[in-house]
Amino acid sequence: MKLSAALFLLLAASAAQAHDIRQHAPHVHGQASVDVALDQQTLEFALKAPGIGILDFERPPANAAEQSALARATALLQGGSWVTLPTAAGCRLSGNDAKAEGFDATAAAPPSGQHRHAGFSATLQYHCAKPAELRAIVVRLPALFPGLHEVIVNSATAHGQNRSVLTPDNLRVVLAP
Repeated sequence: MKLSAALFLLLAASAAQAHDIRQHAPHVHGQASVDVALDQQTLEFALKAPGIGILDFERPPANAAEQSALARATALLQGGSWVTLPTAAGCRLSGNDAKAEGFDATAAAPPSGQHRHAGFSATLQYHCAKPAELRAIVVRLPALFPGLHEVIVNSATAHGQNRSVLTPDNLRVVLAP
């Protein structure tokens, strides 16, 4: 229950901050967001990314190679290899999910003059034996997906809330001093 409330507050704060950045566009090419919440021994991640940042298209796959790329990206996001946690924290993955949305061939075509928007969402949940060891984590999304120029990470821990902007040259998120 505490974790759900913490994640809700984090997401609400993220939405308010995102409004300042995104203005009228809820979908920013090249930019993903990750919300991180640590409550006692539970660490949760919630990712939202535009399809064009993960793949180089936002439409149904046009061929077998694009279908394979879509499946690989979804599996990678679900598997959690985009996050590196300190070994000393003793974290084990306890829940995960990933969805690719808007890549379905049966989706309605966008209105004339607009393009289709597709994206990815993923959640990861870890149980960490020694959460005090989670002083910093690495979120490798900009290194794994060159189309993501920046990843906004909003974190909430017992040490407070923080916001980090990750780029291919800076993948580290500090959770505790």
